[in-house]
Amino acid sequence: MKNKKIITISLVALLLLSCGVAATHFVRNTLYVDILAYMPKKISETSGLAILNGDVWTHNDTYGDNKLYRLNHDLTGIAQIVKVNNSHNFDWEDLAQDQQFLYIGDIGNNLASRKGGVIYKIDRKGLNQKQTVKPAEKLQFEYNDFVKGWFNKHNYDSEAITVVGDQLWLFTKKWKNEKTSLYQIDKSKINEVQHLNPVAEYPSKGLITGVDYNPKTATLAFIGYRRNKYLGYSFIWLVKVKDNKPDWSTGIYKRLGIYSQWEAIHWYGTGKLLITAERNPLNKAVIGIVDVQKLLDTGE
Repeated sequence: MKNKKIITISLVALLLLSCGVAATHFVRNTLYVDILAYMPKKISETSGLAILNGDVWTHNDTYGDNKLYRLNHDLTGIAQIVKVNNSHNFDWEDLAQDQQFLYIGDIGNNLASRKGGVIYKIDRKGLNQKQTVKPAEKLQFEYNDFVKGWFNKHNYDSEAITVVGDQLWLFTKKWKNEKTSLYQIDKSKINEVQHLNPVAEYPSKGLITGVDYNPKTATLAFIGYRRNKYLGYSFIWLVKVKDNKPDWSTGIYKRLGIYSQWEAIHWYGTGKLLITAERNPLNKAVIGIVDVQKLLDTGE
């Protein structure tokens, strides 16, 4: 009889947990995510996005291979794999780009085991025809205000970089207070460790996992998630840049209709965002699109 009670209690607990998970998956009054495809198994830990000459590129994160992956045009398969020699994937977390280079952000730091990170600069020219490349240059940085912390209980992790003018902007994933700080990296300083001070801290209301800047509209797009005790949710921010800083007073915040481990974001034209989520216990890694044109036009 005792065993039956234990089994019954376990089943009820499992059912409640399942309901809780389902509840995190779909939330009312959210931004619609159009799922385009499941990601190939080789890139189930997709973490960064870039679009070069119309082609979508991504990579895996922590302790993955030091490889870049170009998706085929229907986004369901891999068209090309490029190994990045003279590099190490300690925790590749994001991609950024300008007219000449693709930037690989080895910036993740869940364990607070390092004071900074490294960003590899890859020449874009002919990238879609190569099997191997080596970084043209690398940018190294350390946080001047670094304070040692514990796993997922510190403020010196990062998963988000983007190019703004002559700088790389790095936004932190602050586990302790679920805000984000901006650090600005000079793209031209290649033979020295850049010691960075925070420009400012912003109320992101969650953990930032990706960012991309649209220079035509001077708008940053962020993606991230909120850690609640029982129910979590994913979100985006759209924030204008003024005087070389994010103007958070212009920020538009919106929850996403599908909760997942959304890791990467990239402007897909003026009014749409391409996003990817890594594999989780409920679903495979996916790539989707979010239409934010109405948000840009009306703020609602």
